[in-house]
Amino acid sequence: MRILIVDDKDENLYLLKTLLEGDGHETILAKNGVEALDKLRKDSMDMIISDILMPRMDGFQFCRECKKDENLKKIPFIFYTATYTDKKDEDFALSLGAEKFIIKPQDPEEFLKILEEVIEKYKKGLLIAPHEPIKEEEVYFAKYNKRLIQKLEKKMLDLEKSEKLAKHLYSALKAIQNVNRLIIRENSVNVILQEACDILIEARGYNSAWLGLLKDKKNFSMVVGSPPKENVSRFCEQVLQGEIPPCIKKALTRKDQFLLINTYQECGDCRLRDMHREEQSAIIRIEYNRKLLGLLAIMLAPDIYINEEEKELLEELTNDLAFCFQNIELEEKERQVEKKVQQSYKRLQKNMKDIIATIGKITETRDPYTSGHQLRVSKLATTIAQEMKLPLNKIEGIRIASLIHDIGKIGIPAEILVKPNKLTEIEFSLIKDHSQIGSDILKSIDFSWPITQIILQHHERMDGSGYPQGLKSEDILLEAKIVGVADVVEAMSSHRPYRPALGIDAALEEISQNKGILYDPEVVDICLKLFKEKEFKF
Repeated sequence: MRILIVDDKDENLYLLKTLLEGDGHETILAKNGVEALDKLRKDSMDMIISDILMPRMDGFQFCRECKKDENLKKIPFIFYTATYTDKKDEDFALSLGAEKFIIKPQDPEEFLKILEEVIEKYKKGLLIAPHEPIKEEEVYFAKYNKRLIQKLEKKMLDLEKSEKLAKHLYSALKAIQNVNRLIIRENSVNVILQEACDILIEARGYNSAWLGLLKDKKNFSMVVGSPPKENVSRFCEQVLQGEIPPCIKKALTRKDQFLLINTYQECGDCRLRDMHREEQSAIIRIEYNRKLLGLLAIMLAPDIYINEEEKELLEELTNDLAFCFQNIELEEKERQVEKKVQQSYKRLQKNMKDIIATIGKITETRDPYTSGHQLRVSKLATTIAQEMKLPLNKIEGIRIASLIHDIGKIGIPAEILVKPNKLTEIEFSLIKDHSQIGSDILKSIDFSWPITQIILQHHERMDGSGYPQGLKSEDILLEAKIVGVADVVEAMSSHRPYRPALGIDAALEEISQNKGILYDPEVVDICLKLFKEKEFKF
């Protein structure tokens, strides 16, 4: 059957085209209702599968036009949508005369089964739309406008919720960042405790907060709070003197790091309850190596509720505070500051390495046939850079960039990445987009090295025949030239879904023959030397 697919997204068109042609159908593609109508009036079709949300003419309008046209109205019309998904959307779609309404995503086998049922009824002349198309234009436009308004209202509500959540998390994150800056800047425990409470109140808008450090399992050596009101100061004073309310006793004995207290339900007998009339409060244990160092407590304003993301951020904050307090406890003030900075730096470095490794693994889950490819490319590229006696900072940039040089493949359909035979021209053009996609994904991160440019340029070639920009030798970063050579050598010597491994000799022959043409001569010479003289192994 000749099936017209209408969708404004290239990836959706590609997936449906692949699925239907694999099932023996012929497909024609259009990106909106206007384009689709033009093709329908120039050529015959057996079925229409259309999205709803599209530019110029959406799916509802397109279906309406088809069912009004004597030459088109008998063509089976199927809606396939991910945006208009509620029952009222379906009712309206079917009231236009559509035969089916299918919500994305759909299991391929189930989707084909639905189509086969429609096709079978169509061939037998039994295909009847659930409803006669709306005839009155005023009725149609009233219903059409109602659906659009309701969808717009929902979009606005979703946007409002998203904005509130973003502001909510931003304020919590801002508080944590400011506390971390305080930890790095300050070496006085008392100042850190007091200013951390002040930061939490100012940035997040909690009613009050207090921090206490333990001197033993039951008693506190220091308790401070914010804002500096009489009830907060009196509360801190009484806790410091040993008058411990039930909620704090509970937090001291429980193993859970985070404890959310319903004040009205759990603090009925507490002598300190009148000091804090908030509905909820949260107490977070400050622990280091399973040792309880203290507690952070925050009293929530009536319009503030802690979600899972904020809970994790507060737990991270107490982990940072625990790290800080442990350092101050173990060292002299001067040595404490130095050690804290060093360990914080190491932790940031480890986090960077973990993040880079995780990004690399995410990329390779899309293409299991190249598992380990980026790690091997990084090993070779780093060794080449070391042999070239590049500065250590530049070598580190090459190491990191090569570990994630294929991150852009996240944006390529998996079926193309693992296709076991030769790619079509369209498929190869999609593959070539991965350098640009990778650069776009990472461009907002402020790396200390030109990571995004290395990723963008690692398929550029000396003679300008590379992609995506067709740069020539003098315009290509040296780091990108190194990663490019390492990438070619590893790829050719390894197995791919569309061919067996060509072997290291073939890979070295490729870079040798194209030295100075495609690949940087110095980089090629160093690479050949590593394999032939220094017995480099992946």
